[in-house]
Amino acid sequence: MSFADGGRARIVVGVDGTLESRHATTWALDEAMRRKEAVELVHAYEYPPPLLPFYDSATELGEDHLRQVAREAMSREVADTGAREPGIAVTGEVREGTPIEVLLDAARDARMLVLATRGTGALGELVVGSTGTALAGQAACPVVVVPSPAETAAHTAPGPVVVGVDGSSHGQAVLRQALEEADLHGLPLIVVHTWRRMPGGLSVPVEEQRRRFRPEQVSHELVVSEALAGAGQRFPEVAVTAWVREDHPVRALLEVARSRSASLLLVGARGSGGYPGLALGSVALGVLHHATCPVCVVPD
Repeated sequence: MSFADGGRARIVVGVDGTLESRHATTWALDEAMRRKEAVELVHAYEYPPPLLPFYDSATELGEDHLRQVAREAMSREVADTGAREPGIAVTGEVREGTPIEVLLDAARDARMLVLATRGTGALGELVVGSTGTALAGQAACPVVVVPSPAETAAHTAPGPVVVGVDGSSHGQAVLRQALEEADLHGLPLIVVHTWRRMPGGLSVPVEEQRRRFRPEQVSHELVVSEALAGAGQRFPEVAVTAWVREDHPVRALLEVARSRSASLLLVGARGSGGYPGLALGSVALGVLHHATCPVCVVPD
């Protein structure tokens, strides 16, 4: 699926002047450089303003003054971002409205929307927040949530791309996005597929449960093989490894991503068991709140 065929290919970044926001912009710059596409920085302006670095110099002079402060801050952000990658076209825009409304509109025909996490919670897990999860569940393009530098472990070399597949038609779109990213960055791809058996109860002997396990394993390995059929012809340079196990999908995806120091983890907005009315599926939510690498949520 291409999300920018109808206009100028670009990557949209939600910015607010924070360190986390600038780290997300750096990630987007690298992606844009590899794709040779433009970057558009977007800031949602509300009055009265939130407590963000964009408004450090604001006074009590009213809405017009605060809007000007935001625009001046955006000008500095664009200049700084453009200086880091002179070959990339960087633009910036300050729009009035809530972050969800503004960024959904800005990213309607974008290649992807890049956001930062809000930091780390008291229990050591990431805090994505209602805005990030709403955007990941509603955006028409892939949404990438980038952890702050403090949340991302330093690695001497980039790790693989990791993707979760479930055998659904939407899972194929997620897999295509993952293959594209792995090919673009010259990285291997790990395809994760899990399943969960219904409890057999006390009436099913242990030996019988073990006897049934192997056919189930083989059938789920077949799901992955069918999903990957033809991938070698489309992306011959990508080394693909399958990871198939009986496990909870969130736990499995996080385990593989952390143990392999993943560069990017991709999931669908809603899996095969999701409901169309849900803003975001449980697997995507779980991964977003606990992953320590960038997470890409691919829309239906």
